[in-house]
Amino acid sequence: MKKTMILGAIAALCLSACGGGSVNEEPSVTEPPAQPVAKPLTISMYGEPLVMGYASATPVRASAVSKDTATDSYVTRTVQSVQNALTADGITASVAAQVMDGTTLHQIVTGENKTLPPTNDQFKSDPGDWIVVNFDLDDMWTPASDPAQQAALDQFVQDLTVFAQRAALAGKPVFAVMPIRTCETEDSASVGLAAALTRAQSNGAPVQLIGQIPQSFTFDSSGKAVSSPDVTHLAPNCASPDNYLQTERVQSAADSLAARYKSSSTAATAGAASGASAAGT
Repeated sequence: MKKTMILGAIAALCLSACGGGSVNEEPSVTEPPAQPVAKPLTISMYGEPLVMGYASATPVRASAVSKDTATDSYVTRTVQSVQNALTADGITASVAAQVMDGTTLHQIVTGENKTLPPTNDQFKSDPGDWIVVNFDLDDMWTPASDPAQQAALDQFVQDLTVFAQRAALAGKPVFAVMPIRTCETEDSASVGLAAALTRAQSNGAPVQLIGQIPQSFTFDSSGKAVSSPDVTHLAPNCASPDNYLQTERVQSAADSLAARYKSSSTAATAGAASGASAAGT
């Protein structure tokens, strides 16, 4: 009899130690950590509108072009086009135009508020998390081989580097949209501008290049572009991109922005989940 009582006590202890008990007890459930919600993307755009009129006679931009009805229309269309392109990539973004009225990069870097000296925190009040720029040269007609244009390109590289560095100090990444290549000359200003953007990045400017589109031109012995599908998208002056090229560039830029946003959101989510897991151990 004593032996039976001892065996019963041992069995009860085993059930208790092994988690046994009443069949009516519900097992404890550990709630999974809440996944962080991705922060909405806000973009500020500087420079020239990405969507412009087609087939302008002389694509030369003065350094102090004032806003007019046409420019306002281009700005509105640009903002809407970028937002629509991002939406197509599954990203809802708020896009705002900051300086898109002909103000040059050099003016932004060397002075603001009617030539007042800029400060190191000039971008801290900018509402955008990211900055997208589409700066042209003051003269987009003179070939890049011209000495004056070469000097302007050197200045552009320096100014873009300063612009991007100041934005980085405010915690804002800068994305520079590559120009659409024109074919009025083999060494067009657009070719020089694209090279300047690449040079600035190679020299350490904290800027990412987006909006590249494939283009290919062949020139004859006289320096004139040979007719091709790409040439037909640039009007008779070979320097005015049509709606097809402009839309293609906007979508290319949006694709790059969306990929970056999704990548950063995934990394942030993984980091937060890892932190929650570590906190729970």
